[in-house]
Amino acid sequence: MKKLTSSFLLLFLIGTIGAFAQTKSSNGEMNRLLSKNIKYPSELRQAEIQGPVVISIQIDRKGDLTGEYQMLSGDSAFEGEIQRTVSMLQENWNPEFLEGKSFDKEYLMTFNFKLSAAGSEFPPKPFIAASKKEKEMSPLETVENALSKNPFSSKLYTYRAELLESTGKRLQAEMDINQAKFLEEKMLTEIVIVGYLPAGPKSL
Repeated sequence: MKKLTSSFLLLFLIGTIGAFAQTKSSNGEMNRLLSKNIKYPSELRQAEIQGPVVISIQIDRKGDLTGEYQMLSGDSAFEGEIQRTVSMLQENWNPEFLEGKSFDKEYLMTFNFKLSAAGSEFPPKPFIAASKKEKEMSPLETVENALSKNPFSSKLYTYRAELLESTGKRLQAEMDINQAKFLEEKMLTEIVIVGYLPAGPKSL
């Protein structure tokens, strides 16, 4: 069990660091464009609202971004910034951003809004900032809790598949692996937007 837990923590850490890199190895030009233009709304940062926002976008038969999108998960408070970002991306769209993916399809994009206190380490070490209740969760409970907040993360389905496989639940593990592969194919990009909080306690 200790070996399994250590393996899970290592995978979680790798996934977190990869996300903080802001862009994937592919779609580099599009990711640089997004990273340069998307902002963490100041009012949401001050209200300490954070979390992943997943949207679906539509690509037409010519390979162009239509500008139509749908928020699939996440806090609706971010929709104004998401709408502005999608409009910007449409104006600067290049079909080469798809890197061989099919035209006339829907794809996913993830914008992960994260808060970090000024002077603190980012990305944070996994589970360090977790509540006492979360620290007492088993690895499987932890990943299922994370999936409830972001059901479109292929990494989380992969993590859960490994945990299920280790307990002999092979069919469920296979289903998670298939879901992870589907999401990887559909996900165009995953961008992290960091909002920094002032150090020290809030003033009353």
